[in-house]
Amino acid sequence: MIDGGSTDGSRQVIERYSDHLAFWCSEPDLGQYDAINKGFKNTSGEIMAWLNSSDLYLPWTLSTVREIFDKYPEVDWITSLPKTCIREDGVFESIVEVAGFTAARLCGGGHGGPKSGEYVQQETCFWRRDLWEKIGGEISNKYRFAGDFWLWSAFFRHSRCTGIDVPLAAFRFHGDQRSAASKYVEEIAGLIGELKNEKPENFVRGYQNIVRYWIPGPDGICGQSRWKLDKHADDHYLEVFRWWMERSRDLKWWGSKLSYLPISMAKFFMRGCRRMTPEEISGKR
Repeated sequence: MIDGGSTDGSRQVIERYSDHLAFWCSEPDLGQYDAINKGFKNTSGEIMAWLNSSDLYLPWTLSTVREIFDKYPEVDWITSLPKTCIREDGVFESIVEVAGFTAARLCGGGHGGPKSGEYVQQETCFWRRDLWEKIGGEISNKYRFAGDFWLWSAFFRHSRCTGIDVPLAAFRFHGDQRSAASKYVEEIAGLIGELKNEKPENFVRGYQNIVRYWIPGPDGICGQSRWKLDKHADDHYLEVFRWWMERSRDLKWWGSKLSYLPISMAKFFMRGCRRMTPEEISGKR
C-alpha cells in the first residue's frame, strides 16, 4: 500500500490494517506513477497489476487470471474485451465490447485516443514480471496522467495484448477521477503523435483473444465450457472482425424491432388456420 503522505486520514486507515499488508508507506512522492513504481519495487510475484482506489475487482478476477496464465505460458499480458463501468454509488453503468487490441490501433489512436472508446482498461490489465523487466521495470514519469497508456505502448514493443472475453474489473465514474479532471486526454494525444512517427517494425503485429466456448453434453443440456486461444498474425483480421461485431449489434437491435410485426402476423394466421377444421371450412362454403 503506497500513500503519498495524505492528510485525509488515509494513513490511520492503513495503519489499522498494516498486519495484512506486505509493504506500506505514507510519504510525499512525484505523483501517481512514481507511487506505483515504488510499490512494484517492493513486490516479488510473477503476475503484476494495480488497482486504483475507486475501481474494483470482480469475485472471479484473481482465480481467472491465475488460470489463464497457468494454461497459456505464451501469454504475456491480458486485458478484458468487455469494458465494464459502474457509477459512483456502485450501480452498473455500461459494458462496451471490444473486438481485440493491436499495436497499430493503439499507435493510431484507436485504443484510447480522442473520440475512441476502445481503450485498454487499466484495472483489467495483468502481465508477467518478465515483460515488466523487458520495458525497464518501471513506468515512465514523463507522463503525469497517461503513464498507463505509455505502459501499453511499451508492452506492445515486445508482446501482443491478449483480450479476455470476461469482465475482470469495473471502472467507477465519479466527478474527481483523474482521467476526467486532468490533462489525461491531451497527454495521450501527444503520446500518439510521437508513436505515429515511429517505424511499424518497432511494435508487434497481430492480435490474440482468449474466448470461452461451450461444449454440450450427451443429453444436449448439461455441458461445460473451455478457454480457447484465438491467434491472428495480421492486423487486418481485427478490422474485419470489428466490422462484423458492429453489424451484429445493429442486426440484433433492428432485427428485434422489424421482425416483431411479420412474425406476429404469421403466428396469427397460423393459429387461425389450425383452429379451422375441414368440416368448418366446408360449412362456410
